[in-house]
Amino acid sequence: MKKPITIWDVLRQALLIFFAAVILFPFLWMFFASFKEEQDVFVENFQLLPTAWRFQNYIDAWNAAPFGLFYINSLKAAAISVVCQTVFCSMAAYAFAKLEFPFKKTLFSLMLAMMVLPEEAAIIPNYLFAQRMHLVNTSFGVAMMQLVNVFNIFLMRQIFMTVPDDLLQSARLDGCGSFQTFLHIVLPNAKSSIATVALLSFLNSWNNYMWPYMVTDENRYRTLQIGLRYLIRPDLGPQWPMIMAASTMILIPVLVLFVFLQKYFVEGMITSGIK
Repeated sequence: MKKPITIWDVLRQALLIFFAAVILFPFLWMFFASFKEEQDVFVENFQLLPTAWRFQNYIDAWNAAPFGLFYINSLKAAAISVVCQTVFCSMAAYAFAKLEFPFKKTLFSLMLAMMVLPEEAAIIPNYLFAQRMHLVNTSFGVAMMQLVNVFNIFLMRQIFMTVPDDLLQSARLDGCGSFQTFLHIVLPNAKSSIATVALLSFLNSWNNYMWPYMVTDENRYRTLQIGLRYLIRPDLGPQWPMIMAASTMILIPVLVLFVFLQKYFVEGMITSGIK
């Protein structure tokens, strides 16, 4: 028998729609502003839709800087980040979740304490290290700060903790070592966490601005976020329609990736909170 709709169900749906609209509004404003004339972006009488659709803004924004090259550089850095974080974070999480070694709890507590340290606190030592290792103006140097993420280790550890110990013990009785157990038993049971880490690491790398700006001084190595600065002209100031157009183009890969990984991302977040 179908459950009748109550007033609380209606109120809950109304609240969800309201908060969804609040969250989506800035993105809608950005999208529609990318088609407006310069003088129509900020006006006293607010109007979401443009009076005249100017598609030329996208062409002008793309030609204002080498955005094709910036796209490739951002994709390279994001790919390095995704691969390294997926491998390193999963291995560290497996060790903290299922292996026994001296000072395990102390090391895990120290690692979690690193989450409160801002990235800017270590940016100068990291730059000096990158300079010493000749990583300035390289794709790996741009991705260097995104190779490992403490939150992703914690997230994957929480999910690995849900894997039954009896299952791992059975694998060891069959002759599997720690690495084989990790590769053939733990990882296949944690697809949602891998997809979640891949998405979060991609977002962190894709949206990073300060480190790529510091570690590059040539256009051929710079990323999309730095490219937005080319749309702020010293004589005319910010070109808002072009900036909104470029921001929309930058947002497209993130939306596509989230659409494909949304199911695993939500599942991974829910599963990590069970333990």
